[in-house]
Amino acid sequence: MIEASEYIEDIVSQMDVTILGTYDISTGRTLFCDTKWARVGKTIKDSLGNNYKITEVETDVYIVAVPFVDPLLTLDGLCYLETPFFMTGTKLATNREWSIADNNLENKLPLIWLLEIISETGYGRGSAFDRDIEAKIFYLDETDPSQYYTKQHRDQVVKPMQKLMTEFLKTTEGIREYQTVENYRYKTFSRFGVEQENGVFQNILDANLSGIALEITLTRYKVNCKC
Repeated sequence: MIEASEYIEDIVSQMDVTILGTYDISTGRTLFCDTKWARVGKTIKDSLGNNYKITEVETDVYIVAVPFVDPLLTLDGLCYLETPFFMTGTKLATNREWSIADNNLENKLPLIWLLEIISETGYGRGSAFDRDIEAKIFYLDETDPSQYYTKQHRDQVVKPMQKLMTEFLKTTEGIREYQTVENYRYKTFSRFGVEQENGVFQNILDANLSGIALEITLTRYKVNCKC
């Protein structure tokens, strides 16, 4: 029997990390109808594998990016955003595993974290449904508490993470094994941590993060098995 976290990880693996842009020589901007989770400071790659550092983003309008190597290169056509890093587990287990997964923080962000415990409801033999998966999923990326005020946390990190969550939901809708999700709940975090009246005093994971917490129930249909 496939474990619920494997289904969630499979959805994440199918998420489309590409965006299509057109370089505007008059402004030096690359125009995009959908910037997805692109954000300032992150890396974006063109179809030839050239890396660029994002210096400016106007959501769903344009991106300005500087090539790492050849200054004559321009970002144009099909582009690739950083692939989300997926983890599942409790707070303590995830914090430990995430800390040792890679020394380079950039290689494990943005993070999609499926929090245990996952609650499931099974269906009988006469039902077309296999199970309901009740999950809490976090969409997180790095923030800068020394430089950002609340609005900047939200503009620079929370909004891109909302777009990351939206792409996850869009991907789920395209997988026939899942019933269409009619509703879900989500909460935004300007600072992802344990908070008291005087502000955040302890990060939940060992990094300064902002983002989204999604609470969702995914209903899977039964799939015919030939075994």
